[in-house]
Amino acid sequence: MKVIVEYLLRFREIVGKESEVLSLDKEVTIGQLLRILQERYGEQFKEEFYNPSGDQVGGNILILLNGKTATNLNIRLKDGDRVTLTYVAFGG
Repeated sequence: MKVIVEYLLRFREIVGKESEVLSLDKEVTIGQLLRILQERYGEQFKEEFYNPSGDQVGGNILILLNGKTATNLNIRLKDGDRVTLTYVAFGG
């Protein structure tokens, strides 16, 4: 199974690329994908992505699945899905 991961803003700086295609041996959830990325990109990715206790995604993180907001980390990914990691835009 292949999943496309796009990185925007600070995530792009951390991983050093705009996007990548991950080949996975089995179906995974969005949450499992995030753990895979954390293992691949280390402590800096974890600190940027998770809250200080490391048990939840940080409040200003925005995850898109095929262009739509994904708030449920238990959604199973399918072959060809596109996951985008970015931040919620605040302003006025």
